[in-house]
Amino acid sequence: MKKIIAVFIITISLFTVLPFTKTYAENLEVSAQSAALIDCRTGQILYEKNADQKMFPASITKILTAIIALENSNLNESATAGNDILGTDGNKIFIQPGEILSVKDLLYSLLLSSANDAAVVIADHVGGSTDDFAKMMNKKAADIGATNTHFTNPNGLHDDNHYTTARDMALITNYAMKNETFRKIVNTQKYVVNPTNKFDEERILYTENKLIKNSRYHYKGADGVKTGYTKKARHTLVASASKNGHRLISVIMGDEGNKMWEDSTNLLNYGFSNYRVVTISKKDQTVGTMNFKNLKIPLVTNKNVLASMPLDKNTITKKISLNDDISLPIQAGTSLGKLKYYADDMYLGEADLITNNSYQKNWLGRVKQINAEISNTSDDSNKKLKVFVTVSVLLVIYIIMHTIKSCHRKKYIFKKTNRR
Repeated sequence: MKKIIAVFIITISLFTVLPFTKTYAENLEVSAQSAALIDCRTGQILYEKNADQKMFPASITKILTAIIALENSNLNESATAGNDILGTDGNKIFIQPGEILSVKDLLYSLLLSSANDAAVVIADHVGGSTDDFAKMMNKKAADIGATNTHFTNPNGLHDDNHYTTARDMALITNYAMKNETFRKIVNTQKYVVNPTNKFDEERILYTENKLIKNSRYHYKGADGVKTGYTKKARHTLVASASKNGHRLISVIMGDEGNKMWEDSTNLLNYGFSNYRVVTISKKDQTVGTMNFKNLKIPLVTNKNVLASMPLDKNTITKKISLNDDISLPIQAGTSLGKLKYYADDMYLGEADLITNNSYQKNWLGRVKQINAEISNTSDDSNKKLKVFVTVSVLLVIYIIMHTIKSCHRKKYIFKKTNRR
C-alpha cells in the first residue's frame, strides 16, 4: 500500500466537565497597537490583536538576553565590563570599565532596573561581543519558534532592524518562564548589589513592574515579567500571573502610558475568567484502527494532550489524518498519523498516532504482527530468521535429492544383479 489518505471526524461532549458561560473576546478592550495572551501549559494563544505585526520591543528584549545568559553561564561567574559600555543610553546602574560583577548581579540589574549597561556586559561575557551575542539571540528565537523576530542588541535600544511581534514575545517568554531562576528574578521586588572593585556603595534595585509590587495596578497572582519603553516603541509590557497553578502571559506592545497596566490586567482577567485547562486526551489511548493489507492496526495516542478550553464551548471535535505513505516493516512506536482536536474552529492541540506493535512480512509474503519485545531486535532477528529458513530449505532440498539418488542407485544395482 503506497498511499493511505484518511480523515475521520469524531465529536465528543464535555457537558459534565465544563460549565457553560457566555463571554466573548470581542468585548475585551485593549488599547495597545499589538497584543497577545498565551496559556503557559498548553502554549495556546487565547487572544491576539495584530499579534504578527512587526513591532519595536524596547526593553522586553531583555527577556531573551536573560534566558540565554542563564543557559550559557553560571550565576556565580564573574564578568568584567569592557570599554564598550561607555555611552550606553537609557536606564543603567553606571557600571565602569573594568568593574567586576557576578552574572547574578547583572541579571537582577537587567530584569529589575532594566539596566542597559548590564545587558552589554552580559553580552560580552556570554557571546564575546554584542554582535556575536545578537547572533545567539536570533538563533535562540528561531529555535523557540519566534520566526518574525530579529534582534541587533541585548537591551532593546532602538534600531530599525531590531523588531519582534507580540506572538513571538509570548513564545519567548513562555520558554523563559520554564526556567526556575528566571521566574525567581522577575518576581523579585527588591535586590541589593554589593560594592564592587569600582563602586564602593550598595546598589539597591527595585522592580519597575507595577503588577507585582504594592501599587494601584497590583494584580493578585502576578509573578513577572518585564517592562519596556522607547519613543518609537512606546510602552511595552510582558506580564505573567498564576492562579491555582494556571499561568497566563500577556504581551502588550505600542501602548500609551498607564494604559499598558490596564490592558495587561484586562487580558489576564479575560484568560482566567474564560478558559480552563483540561486533559482532552491521554497517552496510550486507542482511538481507532487502520486497515492495512490483511490487518487492522490499532491507532494509539503518543502523549497526554492538555488544552485551554473556552468555557462557552462544550464539545470537542477530533480529526484523524493518516500519513499518505506507510510501508513495511512498521516498528513499534512509528507515527502513522495525527489526531487533532478542535472546539468549533479553534485549534486545541494534537497528538501523534502510533502503533504499539511491529509488523513485517513473513517468508511467505504475508503481513504478520510481531511482539514488541521481538521488534526491539527485529533487524537482527529478521536476518537470523532468513538465514535459518534458507539453510532449512537447502537442507530439505539436499535430503530430497540425496534420497532420489539413493533410490536410483538401488534400482540400478537390482537390475544389474537380475541380468546375471
